Amino acid sequence: MARFAASLFAACLAVSILGARGDTAFTAPRPPLALTPYSKLAAKKEHRESATRKKEHRESAKRKREHRESAKKKKESPESAEKKQKRIECEEQAEKLLYDADKRAYMKECISNL
Repeated sequence: MARFAASLFAACLAVSILGARGDTAFTAPRPPLALTPYSKLAAKKEHRESATRKKEHRESAKRKREHRESAKKKKESPESAEKKQKRIECEEQAEKLLYDADKRAYMKECISNL
C-alpha cells in the first residue's frame, strides 16, 4: 500500500511539474491509422492529381518559353545584306583610327548614314 501511495504521489508530482493533465499524462501515443482501401485510393488520386499539375506546369512553362523566344525573334529586325556589309566596313574603318573618341564619332556618323 505504501508503494502504491508513493507511486501515486510521484505521478501527481510529475504531472504538476510537467504541467500535463492527469488523464493524458500516462497514456501511450496512438498508433498511426492503418491504410484503409479508401485512404489508399485517396492517396493514389492525390498522387495522380499532383502528377497532372506538374505536367501542366511543365507544358505551360514550355509554351511560355517558346513564346518568349518567338517574340525575341520577331523583335530583331532583319537587316539586309547591304546594311550588314556597310556596317562591317564602318567597323573596319573605325579600327584604323587611333583614338577611341574618333572611333566612336566615326561609327556614329557612319551608322547614321546607313
